[in-house]
Amino acid sequence: MPPDLVALPKVELHVHLEGTIAAETAVRLALRHEEDPAAVLPLVNGGYPERFESFESFVELYLAVSRQVRTPDDLYTVAASFARKQAAQNIRYTEATFTAVTHLRNGMEPAAMWEAVRSAIAEVPDGTTINLIVDSVRNLGAQHAEDTIRAVESADAPIVGLGLTGVEGSVPEREFKMLREEADRMKLGLAVHAGETGTAENVRAALDDLGADRIGHGVAAWSDGSLVDRLVRDATPVEVCPSSNVVLGVFPSLAEHPFPHMWASGINVTVNSDDPPFFSTTLTKEIEHVRSAAGLSVADIAELQERAAAAAFAPDETKGALTAAIGSWRKAQA
Repeated sequence: MPPDLVALPKVELHVHLEGTIAAETAVRLALRHEEDPAAVLPLVNGGYPERFESFESFVELYLAVSRQVRTPDDLYTVAASFARKQAAQNIRYTEATFTAVTHLRNGMEPAAMWEAVRSAIAEVPDGTTINLIVDSVRNLGAQHAEDTIRAVESADAPIVGLGLTGVEGSVPEREFKMLREEADRMKLGLAVHAGETGTAENVRAALDDLGADRIGHGVAAWSDGSLVDRLVRDATPVEVCPSSNVVLGVFPSLAEHPFPHMWASGINVTVNSDDPPFFSTTLTKEIEHVRSAAGLSVADIAELQERAAAAAFAPDETKGALTAAIGSWRKAQA
């Protein structure tokens, strides 16, 4: 019998809050603001495309959807829906990436913004936790990072990390050294997207120039044997998002995704959904994808979730509770 992945207590480290907006929700938000959805949202037959023509076309649609989040009420709607969906999947712990400065630059008042997110993600059952990683966008430059740091300093929200996202190669990683310094000062983790549409050198720069605690995506590392050896040696957590990589054209299909090789090599991989409605997926589906592709056993699946718990920017008590819950699932499956 296949393992019961619905009952599996899950941990997700790489999911973008704005990337959880379903197409129908984006349409409703546009109508709420008396906009013509067809004019402001480049949808395909009212939904997201099965495949994106390029990373740039994905970013264009992603930003168009994000622009429909104009008020704290809009943000509450999005975040509360996200929180409910995480809880429904039995995702016990989530670190959601939130691009706060986008909303601030669009005119949202800071205190109201944080209140909307904080109250929305608190509406989950006991035993479910959602924390935030507030990200800076590479291609918007160092000033975006400085603004992000200031926003985090004044925030009343469950923030556990800083992040760096955006277009790889647009601005050198070394320009964002302040993120490492400020993360250390504020006792936060640092997660850096690298090696998604970029190269193995972007992963190296994330490690060498920024001291990243975790690598988002990181699949380009597989092409570089010495980097693979380093990731294995240092047990660096790598947040892999298979469906995202396929829908964005990084790999032609799930069958050609390197996850099975990364797993077999000993890289400290975790599995995540990234922007689930954009890629027609969920965390549960992603775990099934890698289970099938890599022939994972019940013990392997439990280990994947235990790795994610260990890599979380969370207190040891939280990690211990997550690991115990995952262990109970493993025993029940056996």
